[in-house]
Amino acid sequence: MEAKEILENLKEGANFELKYGEDGRLGGYGAINFFDCCKVGSGMAQSWYYNVHYPSRKKILESLPWNVVKNPRNPKIEEYPCEDGDYITMIDCDEHAVWHNVFHDGHWLIYNKTHVKWWIPITEEMKKCIKND
Repeated sequence: MEAKEILENLKEGANFELKYGEDGRLGGYGAINFFDCCKVGSGMAQSWYYNVHYPSRKKILESLPWNVVKNPRNPKIEEYPCEDGDYITMIDCDEHAVWHNVFHDGHWLIYNKTHVKWWIPITEEMKKCIKND
């Protein structure tokens, strides 16, 4: 799967956009419930919109070429990246939350050594696809 397609699917599945901030650093966050349609109304109405969208968005996200950590609460060293750097991670809870994350010296910046179940390295090709407003 090409970098552009991965980023498009992350946008469609979690409303995730990888961006450079004003400080020049990469960043990004999204989740299945990060869409306006999932926030419409309150109570049962909001729950209905969310339940309608969840299965299709989950399918989009889980179809990406992730590296998978089998047990994110007790990860094995060989399931984590071999190199420090920037990654897109999805966690095993919280509406399939997708984060720009940094891996350094055997640890994730966000969630350290728990919850990260899926990860994809941020490639130079992905960085070329970033649109900044």
